[in-house]
Amino acid sequence: MLRTMNLEKETAFHQAVRYHHPQVVEFLIEEDPEFTYGANVRGQTPLYMAVERGFGDLVDMIISSCTSAAHTGILGRTVLHAAIASNDQGLTKKILEWKPALTKEVDENGWSPLHCAAYLGNITIVRQLLEKSDKHVVYLGLKDSNKTALHIAASQGHMDVVKELVSHFPDCCEQVDNEGNNALHLVMTGMNKHDAEGFLRDQWLSSRELINEMDHEGNTPLHLLAQSQLDIFLFPSDRKVDKMTFNNENLTAMDIILSTKDLHGDKGSILRRLRNAKASVGPLGWQKVIKEKGDRSKSKEQGMVEDKQTSALKRRGEIHLIVATLIATVTFAAGFTLPGGYNDEGGDQGMAILTKSAAFKAFIVTDTTALVLSVSAVCVYFFTALHVRKAFLIKLLIWGFLLTNLAMVAMVVAFMTGLYAVLPHSSGLAPATCALCCCFFIFFCYTCKKFINS
Repeated sequence: MLRTMNLEKETAFHQAVRYHHPQVVEFLIEEDPEFTYGANVRGQTPLYMAVERGFGDLVDMIISSCTSAAHTGILGRTVLHAAIASNDQGLTKKILEWKPALTKEVDENGWSPLHCAAYLGNITIVRQLLEKSDKHVVYLGLKDSNKTALHIAASQGHMDVVKELVSHFPDCCEQVDNEGNNALHLVMTGMNKHDAEGFLRDQWLSSRELINEMDHEGNTPLHLLAQSQLDIFLFPSDRKVDKMTFNNENLTAMDIILSTKDLHGDKGSILRRLRNAKASVGPLGWQKVIKEKGDRSKSKEQGMVEDKQTSALKRRGEIHLIVATLIATVTFAAGFTLPGGYNDEGGDQGMAILTKSAAFKAFIVTDTTALVLSVSAVCVYFFTALHVRKAFLIKLLIWGFLLTNLAMVAMVVAFMTGLYAVLPHSSGLAPATCALCCCFFIFFCYTCKKFINS
């Protein structure tokens, strides 16, 4: 009866684990400790489900009491994959002590537990795995790309994991993936500037063979640096780097950087470093330079159009700046000329008279909100004067436009609540004033809808 399965191929044990019933789990194990509770239709065993959900108490019960607990999961993964994917160092340690051979198991895509830990960058789990793993685990490659754990860590920018792997197995940095990339190739496309500089200080990773090794397209790490425009201070000037290597398209790194657009604003800096390191263009590079000179007139015309568009955007920003400044001025003044005035006598001298009024409190909050939003918009418009890139100017103007509109709404609400706080409610004047102010919101919503639709 205990082994009876439902349509999902789940037993009572599966259900007890899924909904975390420790007493039921303990009872079922005691009644039938030798039964191998297999996977359900999704490929999940009870132990895998417990690990995936972080039920450490159930994991302890199963691995300590079940004589033959199944450990597989979905897509060919094991419970060790699940523990690492959850970044659970405690469960990972327990599973490694229970069955260290799981470090060699890979899923349907070739991902080993070490691949997963390298991808997540969890250095503690990486160390736990290396302590329990055979040497060959470090050299396992993924099925589709043959990337090792070192390749994964390098492409994700996890410098501490890279150092740990190389310190244990220095020769693993010589392995390449299906595209001929070594770890250094992946550094040039996957890391930021500071991570890459730290990576290149490692004695094993900065060897002459790795630095000048070509991938299947003939690109060295220097070629890839030129493509990604990663401004690394040390690399171009390193004497071990061959600056005149040609790839399969007969291009040097200088040819590539000259023929690409400035992606991050670092192109000029990279060019200076390459020139200082005595790098030069190849034959095809000179042909491209000559061709670019012929096309220079076209680019000048395009540049003039860009300049006109940029100037138009800045003029719009100046108009918006005036509006934002006016709102900031009005709301700032309103904050010191409070509705109802101040107390002239008693213990509350100098304090606002309407402090206890709900409408007055709403006035204070909305007036402050309008002031903060409008001042923020002013700051944004100030920054438009410092930039000439059209795309960035558009982003700044959009932010400033949104902040100014929100400040305008908050200012009207502050005006409405301020009047409501000081006008007598019995006369009907206060409700009438609020109704008139609400006309603004109707108009505002209508205008916004038309603007968005257009």
